[in-house]
Amino acid sequence: MINHALFVKELVENRIKFWIALFVLGVIAVAIPLLFEFTTELGRLDLSHFVDPGELSFILSNYNNYAWSQWTAKNLTQLASLTAVVLGMGALAGESAYGTAPFLLSKPVSRRQVYTTKVVAGIFLLGIAIYVSTFILILVSSMQGYALQVGPFIASTFVVFAGGAVIYLGTALISTLIPDPVKAGVVAGLFWALLSVPGFFRATAHYSIYYQMKAIPYWLQGVFPWFVMLVLLGLGYMLLETGVYYWKRKDF
Repeated sequence: MINHALFVKELVENRIKFWIALFVLGVIAVAIPLLFEFTTELGRLDLSHFVDPGELSFILSNYNNYAWSQWTAKNLTQLASLTAVVLGMGALAGESAYGTAPFLLSKPVSRRQVYTTKVVAGIFLLGIAIYVSTFILILVSSMQGYALQVGPFIASTFVVFAGGAVIYLGTALISTLIPDPVKAGVVAGLFWALLSVPGFFRATAHYSIYYQMKAIPYWLQGVFPWFVMLVLLGLGYMLLETGVYYWKRKDF
């Protein structure tokens, strides 16, 4: 199903996007442990006009809650989503925009194999960016002397990765339909931004993919969201097959 040469080609072509994403994530991963004491001191001020006192109390109650709230539930979810869109917007649109699709499809490789290889390469880069930066945060936390619950922390990060993979697959589908990487990126960005709206309301928050990526129930209750993971897996498969369907029927 995966063409090795094309897989390597995708990694090389997306290396700049990958390194920029990893650099930004890495800087934030280093900053979060280093700013814990400063944030704790800041928390002693009256910030009730800006932050809910109960939420602030939860964040500063221990380092684990602080790290999760600033990483999994905030920066990683946001930046992983953005990275997924940036990586996915040119996955297939680039072949149309630059006129390389006919040459690529002249090779002894099926259209399904081309599509599958491209999206696997993109999801692979997304996963590397997420987990390398997460391990950087764990390492710096240890160097600072903070006892981080590594197991639950990595498990919650896996939920972020699953959600990011779905966002990537959805963006790759849009990239198949719109033969221009920039336009595909804009449309995908608007589409995923629109899907964040349910998360602004308590009654509909559970229907937001971004709420699920934060792994809030898992972190608060300790119950891994297996059902959510199955839903994301099914949604990802549906987006993959839909993308393959349109890619196989695309006329070049």
